[in-house]
Amino acid sequence: MLRFAFLSEIKMTTVAACYILFGLLFIKHGSPWLLDEDCGIAVNVGPKVMNGVSAGYLENPWMALIKSPTEFICAGTLITSQFVLTAAHCVFKGRNSTENYTQLTVSLGVYNRTADKDNYHEDFNVVTSYIRDGFEQLSDANDIALLRLQRRVVYKHQIRPICIHLDSRLKPTSDAIKKFTIVGWGKTETRNSSDILRTADVYRLNKNLCYDLLWLNLTDSQICAGTTNLVDTCKGDSGGPLYSKVSDGVTWRQTQFGIVSFGAEECGGMGVYTDVMSHVDFIERVVLESDITVLLPKIDLLDEGCLDNAKLGRRAKTPPETFPWLAQVFMESFVLSYGALISDRFVLTTAELIPEEIPLKVLFGEISESIMDFYKVSSVHKHPEFTSLTRNDIALLELEKKVQYSDLIRPICLPSPTNKKEQEKFQKKANRAQELTAVGWGIRRSSMVQRVRSSECYQENLQDIGDKQICMEHPKSITSNVGSGSPLVKPLSHGNSRAFTLVGLASFGRMENHSRDVYTNVLSYVDWIGTLVKK
Repeated sequence: MLRFAFLSEIKMTTVAACYILFGLLFIKHGSPWLLDEDCGIAVNVGPKVMNGVSAGYLENPWMALIKSPTEFICAGTLITSQFVLTAAHCVFKGRNSTENYTQLTVSLGVYNRTADKDNYHEDFNVVTSYIRDGFEQLSDANDIALLRLQRRVVYKHQIRPICIHLDSRLKPTSDAIKKFTIVGWGKTETRNSSDILRTADVYRLNKNLCYDLLWLNLTDSQICAGTTNLVDTCKGDSGGPLYSKVSDGVTWRQTQFGIVSFGAEECGGMGVYTDVMSHVDFIERVVLESDITVLLPKIDLLDEGCLDNAKLGRRAKTPPETFPWLAQVFMESFVLSYGALISDRFVLTTAELIPEEIPLKVLFGEISESIMDFYKVSSVHKHPEFTSLTRNDIALLELEKKVQYSDLIRPICLPSPTNKKEQEKFQKKANRAQELTAVGWGIRRSSMVQRVRSSECYQENLQDIGDKQICMEHPKSITSNVGSGSPLVKPLSHGNSRAFTLVGLASFGRMENHSRDVYTNVLSYVDWIGTLVKK
């Protein structure tokens, strides 16, 4: 696989993909896949229910207490300003009942559930209960439900949502998490329900252990978790969260991965939790499509096709690890460089390796490499002041025919060339980001890279990095598989769209771990790009 051209020397090699750590894999996708941007932030959790300890007052502002007019029923978690996540069995009047509760109330901001109502507690009536199709009372398969509140929640320090990742591509990564936090008001080691919210740590266990205890085979959408010291959830904890702290690239956030479902009658050891990541399609469909009145702020883009089904407000169903704007530039059967589709007729790449008089073709996305899948290049437009890798290493490839957008092929986002304020906004956000995603090709083709000061980049080679270039450093644990023209991107938050902003294109670097690589700063060339694309 082609890597970079370093100064005037072209280096080509095959790079083996390597293991990417859990934290990095979660970081790389960023916040566009969080259900609510204001989630998962609370006072730091203290020491770590059955054999647990009292939770700090403000440590779990997402906890919801679900009750009928006569009794406390279950726990749940606030996940947006209008929805609470809980277990499906909590909606029914008993384990074997087919009758639903018709009058449910959710209390938020609760710490002591038996204390007289104070200024911190807020009650919300439930107007609709959504139960996952396929919920089975006997096995508790698909034990997940959503409660829609009658009015919207106003977030406060004691009432905030927990994070839900909507990107199903992270499911294999979430399966690798070993340690979780549980929280609830359920029965304790004294066999009485707790007045005070309690918390403890539990660990992912082999599902065979739950089978040995419960004589029930668990599905792929269930988690077996517990401890060897009798720490466990118990009666009254149902519907509560199993969560862990992960990073969105900027902030570490408490993110929910499980819902308390069931366990042994005596508790104390292990329990079964509904795997939230197995049900993100259900959560997304109910929550995001239930409110069609949400107005998104205007964003002026080069091509609005970069947003997933923007007019419908729905997210495209793309396969795992798909970057639908990623392009390979071919000369006959040889890959010259990579790039990014920025409109239905133009691909942006670096200039150094691109010939101007030889026929070129481009392949997009994950589609097969048949002759019918290629787009021929009609014109090559190198920047008029391109002289070498160190100056203006950028080029536009004009295609013979327009690209038909789909879930598998669509452009990456850039600001409108005619809107200076939008350009400045994009550039400021890119400048503030100390971590960006470097995208290459093949297995594990993306990784987080760290920004390095230009003054510290390639000083040993007396190489000056200009203001239209970006220096990025790859982590020691990552063997980069990017090549010339590979995109450097940042997630773009806009509604529920799964979108990225193009920040840079790989210009030159070295084939080594922990390398410092130089990217062309694409946002410095928006005016030039606009003069060609908007012709």
